[in-house]
Amino acid sequence: MSQDEARRSDAATPTMAAVAAVVGAPEFVLPWLDRFYDGEDVELLLAVGRPGEGDDAPAGLASVEPQRLERGVRRAVLDRDERGAYAPASFADRLDICAMFGGWRDIPDDVRRRLADWATDDYAASVRDDLEALKSGARYDLREIDYTYLLLPEAEAVIAAEEHVYLWPCDCRAIVGGCDKPVDVCLRFDNDRGLGLEISNERAVEILRETDVAGLTHTDYLGRSAGDKHAICNCCTDCCFPHRAASLLDAESVWPRRRHLAVIDFEECTQCGTCAERCPFAAITMSADDEPLVGAATCRGCGLCSTGCPAETIAMQPLAAPA
Repeated sequence: MSQDEARRSDAATPTMAAVAAVVGAPEFVLPWLDRFYDGEDVELLLAVGRPGEGDDAPAGLASVEPQRLERGVRRAVLDRDERGAYAPASFADRLDICAMFGGWRDIPDDVRRRLADWATDDYAASVRDDLEALKSGARYDLREIDYTYLLLPEAEAVIAAEEHVYLWPCDCRAIVGGCDKPVDVCLRFDNDRGLGLEISNERAVEILRETDVAGLTHTDYLGRSAGDKHAICNCCTDCCFPHRAASLLDAESVWPRRRHLAVIDFEECTQCGTCAERCPFAAITMSADDEPLVGAATCRGCGLCSTGCPAETIAMQPLAAPA
C-alpha cells in the first residue's frame, strides 16, 4: 500500500463516516471526505446535525462564534434559512463550491469522474417526477420545469432588467470537465453565500455574447416569479446537468423547454455549413447538395445557428405555446 493509499484509509474514520451521514455524501468518497470538510467544518456539522444527549433535539450552535458560522455558510457546510436557523448543507452543495472554487484538484481523476456521475444522478433524481409528468402531458407549476432556452436578444434583455449581476464559475463544467468551453460564465442575479464577483450589466452582456461565440446555449427559468432567484446559465451538452439529466430520463424532446424553430432562407443561404457546425444538438445536417436541413424534432430553438450564420439567413420562428 502506498503512503497516499494508507493516508486515505486512515481518513475514513468513524467521525468522517458520521459527517457523510449528516450531509448525504456517497460512500465511495468517504476516504476523500477530508478534502471537502476540514476540522472546523466537522465540528459544525456534528454540532448541528447530531441529536443532543438524552433527547432528539439538535445539539445546537449557541456557543459557536458568529464568524465560524458565517464561514460555514460561505463554504456550503451550513445552510441558513430566513429565520436565521442553521442546518447542514448537502454534500451536493459542498461539492459545487469545492469544484467551482478549488479544493478538490488533488482527488484522483477516477474519483472525480465518479463524483460527476453521482452529481448528475442526484440532480436527475430531483427532477425525475416532474419530467415524467411533463412527458405525460400533465399540467405543471413547478419552477424547475420552466428551465428554458433563451435566444441571445432575450438573454440580453433579462440582464438589462437586473439591478445586480454576479459572475460565477459554471458548476456543471467545473464538476464534469467534459469539454474545453469557458467556465467563468454563469451570470447570477443573487449572490448566494457571497462568493460571486459583482460585475456591470454591460460586462455581463459582453460575457453573454462571448459565450454565444463559443457555442454555449443560454437558459433561464422563464416562468420565475418576481424576486425569485435565477441566473442565465451558458450551457454545453457535455457537462450541463439539465442536459445530462434529460438524456438519462429520456426527456430531451420536452426539456429544457424550447420555444423556437430555426428556419433557413434558402434563397440567401451560401451553404457554408457553419450552422451545422454550430448546432450542439446535431439538428442541422448538410444534404448531398450541401444544403442545410433543419430537423424540426431535434431543433431546440437555442439560436446558435442564427447568431453564427455569416449571411444572416436563419430566423428563429416562435412555436405555438403548449396548452
